[in-house]
Amino acid sequence: MNTEEKEYDPFKRGPLPVGVMSQDLLNPKDGRIIPTEIWYPATDEYLGQDLSEETQDKFTDMDPIPAFWEGPSYAIQEAVRDAAVREGFYPLVINSHGHGGFRRYISFFCSHLASHGYVVASPDHVGNTIMDMMNFANKTEQELIEIGTQVFLNRPEDIRIVINNILENLTPIPSEIIDREHIGVTGHSYGGWTILMATSRDERISAALPLASAGGAFQDPNAVNYFYDALNLKWKREVPILYLAAEKDTLVKISSIRDLFNRSNEPKGLIVLKNADHLHFSMLAEFTHEFIRTNPELLFGNTPAANMIKENMLPFKELCSAKSAEDFLRSLGLAHMDAHLKGKKAAIDWLQGDIEGIMADRDIDVKVL
Repeated sequence: MNTEEKEYDPFKRGPLPVGVMSQDLLNPKDGRIIPTEIWYPATDEYLGQDLSEETQDKFTDMDPIPAFWEGPSYAIQEAVRDAAVREGFYPLVINSHGHGGFRRYISFFCSHLASHGYVVASPDHVGNTIMDMMNFANKTEQELIEIGTQVFLNRPEDIRIVINNILENLTPIPSEIIDREHIGVTGHSYGGWTILMATSRDERISAALPLASAGGAFQDPNAVNYFYDALNLKWKREVPILYLAAEKDTLVKISSIRDLFNRSNEPKGLIVLKNADHLHFSMLAEFTHEFIRTNPELLFGNTPAANMIKENMLPFKELCSAKSAEDFLRSLGLAHMDAHLKGKKAAIDWLQGDIEGIMADRDIDVKVL
């Protein structure tokens, strides 16, 4: 066994300092602007600065929420704003946020990947962010239907546009440092469906990590399910997929994730975080969970989804910790990308090992299905 195999630890932050930048990317077809966050390996002069509160990036994207938030007026991510880009050759990973999310929604995972030698880009799906939805109160029902339809069409296209902009040297990230043969995608909820749709259309994508993904069959077979109807998972090329799910997910039931898994081609995997709900895959998980649990109509209006949350979502204190959820995602997400974008044997072996036991040693309760 070589040193890499003995020491492979996807829970641990990588050795590279992380930089972050924000870019407005352009859809050349219609001039649509896509605000995008990009995390990347930075030069050695930033060592430690990405982990120091004094020099970490602070952002206020959640400006509409202070009335519900008792914490500071900003959030922190483990990266240095506009740090110098490190020379190298890195796989590219695109992240898609969930319904009512925003581009920094899982920055803890994006910066973790960057610290291990990835460039990670995450767009705002305009019309479907928390900032957009806070401004929907004065919209008519017809206007909301039109916005929702356009978002449904735009989301998978957003992924393609972000990839194009980066590979065509239209960002400050030099295109020559991108390993264009190894591009991965990850996304939460609506973002999970988004990346599966994008992967079905874009043959440049070679690994997928859907998190509590929409797109599976509903328990009521007569219910309208546009996500299911649009999604073809019988791809003509091999794309390793690792589905991560939450056992007590109020919005996306395990049965729905199992349906996605069953419809997907090999190689594939499904791992469930026990005693977790849908928002465990987001940053500030406890606040986000309680915010949605107590104000479901802000994101879902007067809909069955809002009623399900009111009736079934448990208080966060009765569920697994945010730290357990973050470690679950960081480790499994990195190992999946290391295995299939970098071809690391140690990562492949780790994923094929006793995942339930490895997680249990860290007080994380999971089930491999």
